[in-house]
Amino acid sequence: MKKLTNMELNFWNSYLDTVPDKESLQDVFVEAMPAGNFQITDNLIELYFAGKKIAGSSLVEDFASAGDPLPKVGNFWIVLASDKKPKLILKTKKIEIHKFAEVPQYVATAEGEGDLSLDYWKREHAKIYEPHLANWGIKDLNQANVITEFFELVFS
Repeated sequence: MKKLTNMELNFWNSYLDTVPDKESLQDVFVEAMPAGNFQITDNLIELYFAGKKIAGSSLVEDFASAGDPLPKVGNFWIVLASDKKPKLILKTKKIEIHKFAEVPQYVATAEGEGDLSLDYWKREHAKIYEPHLANWGIKDLNQANVITEFFELVFS
């Protein structure tokens, strides 16, 4: 478990109180952060609550450049709202990696944003990724590795 604030830890412990076999979750990876950035996180949280958003994508090279481990099945994410308070907990159920140019339509649909089209997904993700490409050592976004986590909402 990554270092959590007291508020985040209390939220996590509230979730654990609902789990019959909480000992099985003693050594799981748990992190707390906003969905996207704090300007858009509340909108994304609403999509999670509505069941429209069941996935999120990042670039593998972002994790590598930061020295962070790649997400994996069984990880937990405490999603923070714009007020930095925990709102829900997601559990990673599945991971897929695709080249940016080869991301399938179902990823865009699972992310639940905009008009759900792959064109929208690529356009919006390119806006997010492009300012950081040089820092991540990426010359061609189309060849970058997109890691998509598919989530289950387990607590709110």
